Amino acid sequence: MRNPFKPTAGAEPPILIGRDDVVLAFEEGLDNGCGAPGRLMRISGPRGSGKTVLLNDLGDRARDAGWKVVDVSAGSDFLSDLFHELAPQRELSGAKVSLNLPFASGEVSLVQDEPSLRDLIRKASESSAGLLVTVDEVQDAELGQMQTVAHAVQHLIREGKDVAFVFAGLPMGVADLINGKAMTFLRRALSEELGAINIQEVSLSLGDSFRGTGMDVSKDMLSELAEATGGYPYLIQLVGYYVWQRARIHHDDNPVVTSQDVSEGVSIAMSRFHEAVHEPAISGLSSTAVDYLLAMARDPGPSSAKDLAARLGRSTKSLSSVRRQLIQRQVIEPVRRGYVDFAIPFMRKYLVENEEEIRERF
Repeated sequence: MRNPFKPTAGAEPPILIGRDDVVLAFEEGLDNGCGAPGRLMRISGPRGSGKTVLLNDLGDRARDAGWKVVDVSAGSDFLSDLFHELAPQRELSGAKVSLNLPFASGEVSLVQDEPSLRDLIRKASESSAGLLVTVDEVQDAELGQMQTVAHAVQHLIREGKDVAFVFAGLPMGVADLINGKAMTFLRRALSEELGAINIQEVSLSLGDSFRGTGMDVSKDMLSELAEATGGYPYLIQLVGYYVWQRARIHHDDNPVVTSQDVSEGVSIAMSRFHEAVHEPAISGLSSTAVDYLLAMARDPGPSSAKDLAARLGRSTKSLSSVRRQLIQRQVIEPVRRGYVDFAIPFMRKYLVENEEEIRERF
């Protein structure tokens, strides 16, 4: 028996759930030809919301439809990766060849122009049903490089070529990108924001995964598991993985998932979630930013900027830079004018339970 859950960044889960609308829009885009909205898409969501997994799924669907797919992650020079994926065997400029002819012999230098990105994308799109380019983590992209890609894709769409472009990143990073200079084209991309998955859908999916490996689990247990995940894709995989792991120990004698399996598995999963998500989220923050988060943790829901300033003995204006930093890092998010809330599930619980230790560190 192999654990069906995959709590590793970007790993394909046993079942992709809660993203049917995005998948439908994309598949319709492939079917409906050049200019269909689903062929130009931007996906945003907090870390662990399943952006990379969704990109992988869309890529698989495009391949099944006969399209060539190129996947890259944004970075300081992701264009080099894109060029390599489109033309891994391309010749270097200034290559020399030897010619032996009946009337003469000698060495002749031939200079071959480097193909442009537009030429490479055009050629790739014409060699199959079409070309899909996906770019992950666009908040890390250099603006000029994204402009180069966007302009190439835009011109090929104008030419009627079968090209699709999907990019994903953190909400603030995506917003900053599309609002950048000469990025009007990307601003028109179909927007898909990934939120929490419906708890009932999570429960059904967990049940399918457990029963698919020969384990029996009650509806009450599944409801408890689903609630523990908060509908957060990464946590769904973590909870499923560790509860399945505990149940596997006694499976040969008893294939039923017990309350002890659930209790122990959820506890381990939450500990891993703290280490993998909450700890990195606050790592490197200033002491003022940490104080801001701890002040927010006192509220049961969204926090008022005025109330937070009063608790910290500061003016709201003096805290604006801290607030923006936390929003940019996707630790918190604005929910309405003058109010913010945590963008990461269970962050409030983590801060409350570990406040003393966190204050000592910061």
